[in-house]
Amino acid sequence: MTTITSHGAIPATGKLQTQAVQAALDATAAAGGGTVLVPAGVFTIGTLHLRSHVTLHLDNGAVLKGSADITDYPEVAGGFTDAVGQKRNRCLIYAEGTVGSAITGEGTLDGSGGSFAFEENGRPFMVRFIDCHDVQVRGVTLRDSPGWVSHYLGCENVLIHGVTIRSRVNSNNDGIDIDSCRRVRVTDCDIDTGDDAVCIKATRTAPSEDIVVTGCRISSDWGALKLGTESAGDFRNIIFSNIIIRDTNGGGLKLISMDGCRMENVIAENIIMDNVSGPIFIRLGARLRRYFDDQPARPVGVARGITIRNVRVNVWEEGFLLYGKYPRKAGIIVTGIPGHPVEDVVFDNVRAVFPGGGEPADTPVPEQEAEYPEFPVFHPLPSWALFLRHVRGIEFRECDFSTRAPDTRPAVHLEDVDGHRFANVSANNEAVS
Repeated sequence: MTTITSHGAIPATGKLQTQAVQAALDATAAAGGGTVLVPAGVFTIGTLHLRSHVTLHLDNGAVLKGSADITDYPEVAGGFTDAVGQKRNRCLIYAEGTVGSAITGEGTLDGSGGSFAFEENGRPFMVRFIDCHDVQVRGVTLRDSPGWVSHYLGCENVLIHGVTIRSRVNSNNDGIDIDSCRRVRVTDCDIDTGDDAVCIKATRTAPSEDIVVTGCRISSDWGALKLGTESAGDFRNIIFSNIIIRDTNGGGLKLISMDGCRMENVIAENIIMDNVSGPIFIRLGARLRRYFDDQPARPVGVARGITIRNVRVNVWEEGFLLYGKYPRKAGIIVTGIPGHPVEDVVFDNVRAVFPGGGEPADTPVPEQEAEYPEFPVFHPLPSWALFLRHVRGIEFRECDFSTRAPDTRPAVHLEDVDGHRFANVSANNEAVS
């Protein structure tokens, strides 16, 4: 083990210590690998490059604090433009093509995110792994990112365990973004973010597959658990389990194929959502965006083989306008587009309490085939519990839905639904059939 101070890093000066910390990482890699210790104290840094078989360990009380100057974050490989048009090509901690890299300990990575304007192209990520194998991020606290907190792109065999994330200081503060990765486990994390807390993406045509997210506690200003929206590659074999979601706007569980992906074999189970808006949103659409210049165009994708079971939901809503025009409305939404239904969906033992207070709408719900997929764009909903459209094969078993206040809309809206079944399902104590 070597310490960064033995390579000249000095805490609490406010001056950049990037060169000294990088020297410790490089020397350890040259010696065949090992651990680089960050002792207690605040060390200001720009971009660091992790190396193969090297663990960056932050001791209790240690803080690696990102510089407030974007020029201290040189552009790195793998840059792309994300779903909201932001360039993503800088970061605080960076690894590319490594094997056996890790970030561990009880210390903190602080991104100084409040120092960067939202409009600033290239706002840094905090942690980014590209095409890495055998990655571990364990125990550390990730705080105040300028952009996404952590991004794993094209990686295999990833463990993210016991990580604490606190980041609401800038827009698009996604907590954990898993992008075109295989064999990933996210376990026992505590996440409080300004945007999607755990988001599985596919900006490449390679799939995101064999992924488990379990035992986590989540709160977010916009979205807790999500597949998409970036979906140029497929999603398959994904499990969300044993998760508590509290005080979350913008959706508890969102499963979205918009860019041609095949979304298959997805399970969400044993989940509590307390104070969420838009609790469950399953969407197959046709935005068909490409994220890299050489990506081939894809046709409309597939969304099928989805099971949601053992879920408890307390839904709330406020008078909030998305993009200045869409009030946030509660409801479980499952919708494809004409000619491309969502298929083979099961809701088993789902119990949800909705606010109520809605009134019938005179206008049909727009299709929004290529619109950015958020549940409020389907306003106003004609039903208070379930909105099901362009669906083939959907079953509800042992489910109960209720409202806190009277609602004059029906509980269920079915439109272009082929093969639906309700077994022991109630809405405000009346059987649904």
